[in-house]
Amino acid sequence: MIRLGDLLYYGLGGLFYLVPRVLYEISAPHARRYDHRPATLIVTNHKRDLDSVILPPTLFFNGVWPKRPIWFAGREDMFWRGFLATFEVVPRPLRRLLYEMDLRAVLGALRILPVRRFPERTLEEALREVQAVWGDLPAAQVLAAEEARPWIDRYGPDVRLSRLLAWPHRDAWRRPATLAAFAPPWRPRLSALWRRVVEDQIRALAAVLDAGDVLYLAPEGVISPDGRLHAFRSGFRRILQTVRRPVRVVPACIAYDFMRRGRLRVFIGVGEAMGAGGDPEEVVARTRRAVAALHTLSCTQVAGGLLWQRLSAGEAAVNLDAFADAVASAARRLAARGLRVDPALLVCPRDRVRTWADFLRGTPYAAVEGDTLRVDPGWVHHAPPTHWQNPIRYAANEMASVEEILSPPGAGARPP
Repeated sequence: MIRLGDLLYYGLGGLFYLVPRVLYEISAPHARRYDHRPATLIVTNHKRDLDSVILPPTLFFNGVWPKRPIWFAGREDMFWRGFLATFEVVPRPLRRLLYEMDLRAVLGALRILPVRRFPERTLEEALREVQAVWGDLPAAQVLAAEEARPWIDRYGPDVRLSRLLAWPHRDAWRRPATLAAFAPPWRPRLSALWRRVVEDQIRALAAVLDAGDVLYLAPEGVISPDGRLHAFRSGFRRILQTVRRPVRVVPACIAYDFMRRGRLRVFIGVGEAMGAGGDPEEVVARTRRAVAALHTLSCTQVAGGLLWQRLSAGEAAVNLDAFADAVASAARRLAARGLRVDPALLVCPRDRVRTWADFLRGTPYAAVEGDTLRVDPGWVHHAPPTHWQNPIRYAANEMASVEEILSPPGAGARPP
């Protein structure tokens, strides 16, 4: 008998497979390396929210049979009421409605399991947990005196947590969760609860593998803010230490050729399965290196990295034809060193560089005058290195990170 949850899982999976292929240009030449075998841990990087919409369906609908559903390790705050209201891009009136929405039933049907991320956890999440475990207690009982005083002055000594967590006050609790915000008697109690919750979450993730199912994990924990492949958090190691049966690790990597107009180009790399026996720390390090080796360097990364070097050397203007030749030479050297390079960059570099320059033409810090690209070095050096605010720095970080991880110990990254 087919369950409603299964229909939702397979229906959304099919939708996530088809729609991105209409909107984006997706390349996944080695997707069939993933063979849906039991007790498989898929480990990947995390570039954008799009990752989990594009990569898992690509693996699931890769033409290999029989198939096995994929479970996901997802951020815990998705499971709290009001998660959708945290997105600032949503108009505030709509966020007010979304603040009452609870996604737990949908997330459960999609086989998503919660993972607590302590560095990103907010006081709102911590207070909601207190409310869920111990009930709607008076704020004066739970919070530290300095935290509770403004609310008591405003609403009286018996004000409850539910009043503090109402929509008008949500911005007051978007601060990092710390034990110092709670009354001293609550601190050891909460510390013990937080440790127990994390242990239970790790056991739940390991249980997926013990049952012979497949688990999808992005162990950086958050979207890379600057393009680099960041260190893997401890959850990956703890899963390996907790699981009781032999596990295979399948490394995967998603990369975007985003410095271009038109359809976004997406590259998905899938590696050969690796055994996960032995020292967990060594497995984590080996997997991170395997993920980096699967990163495709497109014109976005190669041209962005080369331009960043020139800007750092004080060169604020480049001839596009000469620059295209330099990009092609850099791409060939990277490929000769065994790094993955977009084949189109090796075949028609001038077309790719012109498309890349056309993207920069639309930014406030670059201009194209005939065959010359001019860039404001001050802007690029000081703007935050996100892909939307500072794509040149972000792309340069992507390439530098791959080179650093794949360089021999002590060698450092070599210029392209």
